[in-house]
Amino acid sequence: MRLKDKVALITGGGRGIGATTAFLFAEEGARVGIVDLREEGLKEVAAEATQKGFQFKTFVGDVSKKAEIEGVMESLVQELGRIDVLVNNAGIAISRPFLEKSVEDWVKTLEVNLIGVFLCSQAAAPYMLQQKSGKIINISSIRGIDHCGREGIMDYSASKGAVINLTKTMAKELAPYINVNTVAPGHTNTEMTKSLPEEVRRNMIEGSYLKRLAEPEDIARAILFLASNDADFITGQILLVDGGFSLK
Repeated sequence: MRLKDKVALITGGGRGIGATTAFLFAEEGARVGIVDLREEGLKEVAAEATQKGFQFKTFVGDVSKKAEIEGVMESLVQELGRIDVLVNNAGIAISRPFLEKSVEDWVKTLEVNLIGVFLCSQAAAPYMLQQKSGKIINISSIRGIDHCGREGIMDYSASKGAVINLTKTMAKELAPYINVNTVAPGHTNTEMTKSLPEEVRRNMIEGSYLKRLAEPEDIARAILFLASNDADFITGQILLVDGGFSLK
């Protein structure tokens, strides 16, 4: 029960890492809100939560829209009384060769992956500062680490590198009351990777020194650590969960 009586909001909570993290947080005693663009995904996760004896607050919202995310945060605090943990997990990737990349691809990717992190954090921070405590965990990617960017998704890679820098600067500005850290997952067994060609998935596995893809639970446990009291003296840091991929 490492998050007993804590209130957490997880963006991109309608599937994958976000949904897995929501269930793990609930098992650890947190009251959980999830926000996603896809209402269908939210309903599925909420129904599964009910079957497991949990009750999630669900919010349809676009993290790149200031008014929408401020409304979500206000509703969450009104209903649950506070916000202790924010997990900025929502993200997108648009795969296209460099010479075919468009400005629209870049703008959309940066709006969700980077500006969305900023807006959600800006909406949560006043509540956390008022209560003099809070944890913000931003989800980056191994692709945001120096030399690990990937061709075809350079806009995604750049946005995730920017999330790491944003995490460090937010950690400085929001100290001493708010801890801000980032988790950088490696290749993870989610809907996004399951749709890739088998050869690509095989190369991902071979690129890991542990010779497997991460499972969403692997990433969720790292997020839980940073959200818990175990990480009270950690801020501005990157936690790589990549099976050693970045060692290459």
